[in-house]
This record gives sequence, C-alpha cells and structure tokens, in this order.
Amino acid sequence: MLLPFFNGFRGLLAALFMLSVCPSTPAQEPQIAALADQMAASLSNANLKTVMVFDFAGPDEVDAVGQKVAADFRAALIKSGRGIQVEEHSLLLELLKKNDLAASGLYDVSVAQWLALQSGADAWISGTLSNGSGGLTVTVKAFGVKSFEQLSKLETSVPLSDDLKALIGKREEDEFATLPKSGKNGYSNPICIRCTPAQFSAEATTRKFTGTVALEATVDEEGKVKDVRITKGLPFGLTEQAIRAVQEWRFKPATGPDGKPASVRQKIQVTFHSY
Repeated sequence: MLLPFFNGFRGLLAALFMLSVCPSTPAQEPQIAALADQMAASLSNANLKTVMVFDFAGPDEVDAVGQKVAADFRAALIKSGRGIQVEEHSLLLELLKKNDLAASGLYDVSVAQWLALQSGADAWISGTLSNGSGGLTVTVKAFGVKSFEQLSKLETSVPLSDDLKALIGKREEDEFATLPKSGKNGYSNPICIRCTPAQFSAEATTRKFTGTVALEATVDEEGKVKDVRITKGLPFGLTEQAIRAVQEWRFKPATGPDGKPASVRQKIQVTFHSY
C-alpha cells in the first residue's frame, strides 16, 4: 500500500541542514500558515503532540527552496496555537551522528521513520514541492511513528516570491567531494574481509519482500564503514537492516597512489534474497 510513496520518495533528506542559507524564520506566506494550521489540527485530533519535520524535497530535487519552505512550515506549525511540539533540528543532527549517517541522502521514508522513532516523537512530516501554475505546489504528509500509517496528506499552492526565487539553484555541496573514489585515480578498492549478510525485518519476511538497498559510505584507513548515505532504499525496515549490517562490516582498506591505507568513498549494495 505504501510502495508508490517509497518509490517516489527520493532516497531521507539530502541537503537537510543548510541553515546558513535558509534559517528557520516565521512563515512568509499565508498559504503556508494555513497549511500548518490544518496539519496541526489533524495531529491534535489524533492526540499526537510531538512531531519531527524533515526538510522538503524541492522542485530541483533537494535544494534551498525546499528547505526554506520547510523552515517556514515548521515555524508556522509551532505558532499554530494547538499545542504541537516541533522537534529541533539539533536533535536530528544528534541522531545522525549517533547512527553514523551522512546528512545527505536521507530522503528515504524508512530511514525517516527509523530516526523519528528514536526521537521520541509521535509523528513525523515530509514534504515535496513541484512546479505549478504561477508558483509552487506544496504537498505535506504526516506519518505515525509507531503505526507507520499515513495520518494526513495536505496540499497548497504558494507564489514564487522574490525570497524563493533568490534561492533557486542553490544547493549544498557534496560533503564528501574531497574524498577519493575507490578504484579511481590511483586508489584501490577496499576488500571486504567480514561482511555478514543483512537480516530480513519481520515485516519483510511476512510479506516475502525482496530487493536491493544501494548505499554509499566511507571506508576509512582502518577498514571501518562510516558516513553512510542512502542512494536507493527499500520499505518494511530493509534499509535500516542494510545500514546496520554494513556498519558492522570490516574491510582491508584501500590504498592510495603512495601505497598507504586511505579513506575512500565506496558504493555498496545489500541484496535481500528470498529462499
């Protein structure tokens, strides 16, 4: 039932924290304030008091426009007067560090659910922006953290203001751009020496769901995996299972042009087979 959402959700929040570009400011558009008020009412009616709001995927995939609209929505949600508590970005940063995940590549619904569950929030909200006639179409969805059910889906149109126009095309630089790629420019590929297969989640087992999770990670000079980024996720907890497994893997590290162990960015695929 959720597969269309998973497939369209662009694998949990790539340039999530460009706070210097789009700080959390009061909502500039009445449409965003009205949208936040409707969402607050929906959450309040469901007796949900604490929510985590992830930055929105903008019309140019992940960009500053989506982050700015999400910041405005977040501020409006706080001001809704319905007693909704919105988790701070700092908490999400802490969860990313705790789980050794890269900030980019987090537009994956299963990872969003995973992090929201650890936050203690009752619900979490995602958003997408698309180009519409004369502006942007903003779609927001709320999910229950424990139930993993979609609680609400709301949509509005927002004019493309001068503030938003100024942010078009602004994107966070790849935080790992300076790290060498494995197998290129004189760097060898890490060799996995202990790669325990990932375990199926209970729900995936029940549904007999299979597929491949695509990741990118740093394999450091000691052969340890860190800063995992999700390229392509899977539903039913399989993305989480893949990440947990890979973080326990150990490699013979790559070597650089000088023959010494080196940190490299490595693409990793974790396939879940049905037997």
